[in-house]
Amino acid sequence: MSLLTRGTLWLGLYFHLIVLPLVVCGVWPGGNTGRPFATQFGIACGYAALTILVLEFALISKIHAVSGVFGQDALQFFHRQMGLLATLLLAVHAALMLNGGYPLAWLNPIAADAPWAMRWGAIAGWAVGLLILLSMCRRQLRVPYDWWQLSHGALAEIAVVAALAHIVLFGGYSANPPVRILLGGYALLFLALRIWFQWIKPWRMWSQPWEVVTNVAELGDSHTLTLRPIGHPGFVFEPGQFAWLCTGRTPFHKDRHPISMSSPAFDEPGHPVSFTIKALGDWSGKIVPTLQPGHRVWLDGPYGVFTADRCQGPGYVLIGGGAGIAPLFSICQTLAQRGDLRPVYLFFGGHDDSRLIFREQLRQLAQRMNLHTVFALEEPGPDWTGERGYITAAMLQKYLPAQFRRFPFFICGPEPMVAAMEKLLPALGIPAAQIQTERFVMV
Repeated sequence: MSLLTRGTLWLGLYFHLIVLPLVVCGVWPGGNTGRPFATQFGIACGYAALTILVLEFALISKIHAVSGVFGQDALQFFHRQMGLLATLLLAVHAALMLNGGYPLAWLNPIAADAPWAMRWGAIAGWAVGLLILLSMCRRQLRVPYDWWQLSHGALAEIAVVAALAHIVLFGGYSANPPVRILLGGYALLFLALRIWFQWIKPWRMWSQPWEVVTNVAELGDSHTLTLRPIGHPGFVFEPGQFAWLCTGRTPFHKDRHPISMSSPAFDEPGHPVSFTIKALGDWSGKIVPTLQPGHRVWLDGPYGVFTADRCQGPGYVLIGGGAGIAPLFSICQTLAQRGDLRPVYLFFGGHDDSRLIFREQLRQLAQRMNLHTVFALEEPGPDWTGERGYITAAMLQKYLPAQFRRFPFFICGPEPMVAAMEKLLPALGIPAAQIQTERFVMV
């Protein structure tokens, strides 16, 4: 995702998420309803939180009209940030309502004297709180990814439904026809997105199965799955894009994982597609290695704007680590297949030489294209002659040509590496529009 994308997303949704609820509740500009400002502002925070919760479903529903502009990976990143903002707004809402005289006991959804309007509000708040806790502490709590994914969706649905019930039953602003129309629109949008995401999209995937052709063990405790379409032409993708992979018996299965394509991109459908998956959890470490040729899987894609096809330049700089090499390898293979003679500088970091996925394939690929590969190891062996340590500004300047600031930069790897590059590259004078990053950190 481009560094500019984040600002675009925030500014693009600012009016609807924040300003509109403030106007509806008479807080700004100059509303006069007879209530204290703190109470008005607290109510506005509640409306803003509801708006965010509903639109969160739009961010993750994999609608091409949205993801095709920003990229699904960017939307996932933004989804996390907005979830934290909604939680903060709910906390402010609760604090200001309690300060305005509402009983603290009403935060308990089963309190005997609490009216149902307050009970639904408490349920929404606790659902959001538990959702955030599980998302931020999933690994510490040792919650499997598939069960977290299932609970995440269920808690989000409970939060939206309970929040809508809280606002409607409470009355106040929701008794006004314009606000009821607005809330009705939120409810319809929420319902439409859930039907699309949970039923229509999986049903369409069921009619377009894929089959495992090969399952090859790679360096770095990874496996490359090569799939072919069964009874349909498959899809065309751009090098660097990804798809959601479901290996369950049907596409309605809870396991859905975003994985980058590691095979070259073709201009026509019908070709096999490969995914390189590193063992990082129960699914990738236990299920993926056991998939045999002939096993049916389901793909939803392609997604993402992390692709050299959309960012042209006199050459390319690719920076990767771990399984982040997969989309970069796809870019390199595609350029070689097209006979593209522009220089490509690939910096690949790893813990030791046993973690360098596609090490030999990249060396062979350099014979077919203008590829310059630099391997950097954190703990190299005694015979290692390449670079040592992390990828640094000095290392980049050592190998890159003088005009490197004109090159697009593509970064994919562990979160600390990506974050470090996002600080390092602008300091080297690389324009933000030329820095593309890929993240799949769901939690």
